Amino acid sequence: MKRLAETLGAVVARRDAPGGAAILFSGTEILWSGVEGVRDASSASPLLLGSKARVASISKVATALTVLKLVEAGRIDLDRDISDVLGFKLRHPKFPDSPITPRMILCHTAGIRDGENYRGVVGETLEGFFVPAGKNWNDGKHWADLPQPFGYFTYSNLAMGLLAQACENAGGDRFDRLAQKLVFSPLGIDCGFNWSGISDQAAAEAATLYRRKTQGDWEVQVDGSPATLPRPNIATDLGLSLTDYGVGRNGLLFSPQGGLRASVTDLARIGMALSGVEPLLEPATQALVLTPHWTYRASPPNGDTSGGAFQGFGLGVHRLIPGDQCPVAGLRAEMIGHYGEAYGLLAGLWVDPISARGFAWFITGSLYGPPAGLRSGVYRVEEEMMQAAAEDLGLVDL
Repeated sequence: MKRLAETLGAVVARRDAPGGAAILFSGTEILWSGVEGVRDASSASPLLLGSKARVASISKVATALTVLKLVEAGRIDLDRDISDVLGFKLRHPKFPDSPITPRMILCHTAGIRDGENYRGVVGETLEGFFVPAGKNWNDGKHWADLPQPFGYFTYSNLAMGLLAQACENAGGDRFDRLAQKLVFSPLGIDCGFNWSGISDQAAAEAATLYRRKTQGDWEVQVDGSPATLPRPNIATDLGLSLTDYGVGRNGLLFSPQGGLRASVTDLARIGMALSGVEPLLEPATQALVLTPHWTYRASPPNGDTSGGAFQGFGLGVHRLIPGDQCPVAGLRAEMIGHYGEAYGLLAGLWVDPISARGFAWFITGSLYGPPAGLRSGVYRVEEEMMQAAAEDLGLVDL
């Protein structure tokens, strides 16, 4: 486990991050875990193995698992019109007769893309993003302008709000509570969307996220003084509060696209659920998660790879495919999981579903504009951390 420990230490020592944590696991066994640096740059409080951070798009894995638990309960059908559980009719403006399904949204092939905003606010509705008269219609920029958008991969944060709203209407409760009930509690982990359900101790030990200029000091980006934040922490129109929220009205409210606060040990448990060694999902559902749903094709192009970062996707999970574009040189077999990148945090959760070996890591801050990767569409520090972890786990040909 030497490579990952050395790499994490070097990242913090050269001030590419104020702090970081990483973990290696095989099956349900933790092989190694470690931390470096601080969780609060102003007080120099050390980062702890249990420190929660906003893990950005790794949150989408937890959102997908929540959806799939409701699929297993017969509340959501992956291949029916999602409008049935949204509370409004969802249609691409150019294709009004074409239903959009939860499976398409989980795989980012529903023709939905991000506009200028995907923030959930009490007092606004999710529907307002998707209909011409809506407050957040944004000239229809949330819809891919393609001759045939369905099946074309377009990564979307906004689309996760649709899944969360479907969960609320199908499950009869707020999304944050459903995630706790269906995923986090069964896995025995103390984490939550937008701080929902997180204990006092975990909040006191949580990490602030930072960015810095090349010659500057660390600047707070999100979760400054995390112990003082409301739990859950949500946005509201003037004069409103969470008590004014109507369940099933705005699936973006708890940030299903990126608002999960979790530690690397929490993420390891989620990774174990993905591989199936932690029996959260039924076998048939587990098989669906491991099935490839989209693979990039260059000619004619069938998706936007975001500069090469996306080469394959499954049912709510990113597929890490061996080859020239892979951030891990010499990777022997596909891994599944997700990247995390927002507010200075860089992170990842990846597991080899065959061997059930995997890793999770995050750094609690980064430069404004970190150096680009040498062989993929992600940043160099991500390549370094992933390469070290994969080598320690014996998942690469050296």
